[in-house]
Amino acid sequence: MTDETFALTVSRDVALAPSVLYEAWTTGWGLWFAEPDTLRVHASAGAPFFFEVAQRFDDGRPERRHAHYGRFLALEPYRTVSFTWLTGGTRGAETTVTLRLEPSERGTTVTLTHAGFTTEAARDGHQAAWPYVLEQQEAKLVALGADSLPARTAPARNRSVPDATFIPVRSYPDLDAAVQWLHDVLGCRERLRIPGHRVQMTLGNGAVIAREWDASANPATGGRPPATLMVRVSDIDATYARALAHGATSVSEPTDYEYGERQAQIRDIAGHAWTLTQTIADVDPATWGGELSQ
Repeated sequence: MTDETFALTVSRDVALAPSVLYEAWTTGWGLWFAEPDTLRVHASAGAPFFFEVAQRFDDGRPERRHAHYGRFLALEPYRTVSFTWLTGGTRGAETTVTLRLEPSERGTTVTLTHAGFTTEAARDGHQAAWPYVLEQQEAKLVALGADSLPARTAPARNRSVPDATFIPVRSYPDLDAAVQWLHDVLGCRERLRIPGHRVQMTLGNGAVIAREWDASANPATGGRPPATLMVRVSDIDATYARALAHGATSVSEPTDYEYGERQAQIRDIAGHAWTLTQTIADVDPATWGGELSQ
């Protein structure tokens, strides 16, 4: 017996955006690989997934189903997907697949590393199979057309804001108590703190912002502290104009801020508050008073 394991790396330049491929490797397996009726998946670090792949024959033989099991290890939206991979082809070993998605002139450079094989034969079989899988993935997703694919524009990266697209913002009279509650009850992790003002927290691939609330300066609305929903957009001016054209009212016009975001506030047709935010620069939080925790 030996404890030696084997690994492989393959790469392909794909004519699809990183956002499309990220969805394809997390919740979108049924679009290109899995039998949709078998798919059981929740894209969150630590969450398991399951699906079957059908092998069909032209000579009349009945199709064969192959089970695929795994659990997500790490998810960085539009950039990295890492998960365990257990199939008949891995000879019972729980192997690890990590995908890096880098924007390229054509679309995305996909680098796939598959590690943890217990035999060279299992490694070599996957070394031959993964290039074909990547090729077929691209062909199937392109053939589906834009209407069937996730949004192609991913928010730009800014260290001063979470990667999540939707970010609830909640106000609390005791900020430290609120942060502790979000940690103890939901398992949120502190990401960035602006002392005496607000704390960014993450949960899986989502985020929430807890902010200090002064009731005398900002009265409660409907008996509750103020709350808004922040949404990251690729073109804030166009989104802001479209919102007003569709019945929203303006609270504040698009404005550039020192933390690398251009933001505006609106109220929708039911009076709900929204903050639109577009990343315009990747800013180190230390330059404006933020303290990164993770």
